[in-house]
Amino acid sequence: MKFYYLSSIPNEEGEFEIHHRECSKIPSFHDRLYLGPFNNSYEAINQSLKSNPKSVICKSCQSVSMIPRFSQFCDSESRLFNL
Repeated sequence: MKFYYLSSIPNEEGEFEIHHRECSKIPSFHDRLYLGPFNNSYEAINQSLKSNPKSVICKSCQSVSMIPRFSQFCDSESRLFNL
């Protein structure tokens, strides 16, 4: 489970990006709103869209969320994704 934040400053397209706490592109403490703990960025965006229809997932966070995290169950899969 990760902690997610919504940027309070829009990007160039006028959208507000959602970042997890460890994202290298997360805005400063004063320029973000706490969304809460979620299993993945898709759960976070579903929550954010309720109050901010211009919410989008940060491209860095989205690519991380798409990688399966089942390496402890399938060693061959972990080699495919360099986990």
